[in-house]
Amino acid sequence: MVSEVGSAVQSGTVDMKPVDPIEGMLIAQIVAANEAALEFYRRGWTNTAAGYFDGGTKYLQLADKSSRTVALLTERLDQHRGRGQQQITVKHVTVNADQAVVTDQIVSGKETIVTKLLTAGTDKPMGIIEPKQNEATPVEGGGSKAK
Repeated sequence: MVSEVGSAVQSGTVDMKPVDPIEGMLIAQIVAANEAALEFYRRGWTNTAAGYFDGGTKYLQLADKSSRTVALLTERLDQHRGRGQQQITVKHVTVNADQAVVTDQIVSGKETIVTKLLTAGTDKPMGIIEPKQNEATPVEGGGSKAK
């Protein structure tokens, strides 16, 4: 069993082609966490079907945690490789009285999206809110008194 898991980690690491030691460690952890999740799911469903509901439920909870760990590590690997960075640039924005935004070009990451009209979803503009003036109230007992 241990040799099978080790072989799977090694094969998975080589297949994903790490470029530096950090990627190698992340990939090895992803493969090991995925193997653990699959084993926990197998044990959970086996125990639940055999009538051990509490034990099966515990294994299924551990499998869910392992699956979340795989997702988190995959996200970190993407960020390390530079795919997690986003660049959003909006050029030439005009807002008119109807709360409509007119733009020429929106650049998001590697692809360019050309749009003509983005609306804010309101029929009329928001009214002007007048600031409210509060009167000053004197506070007593704030200072120290000489005895």
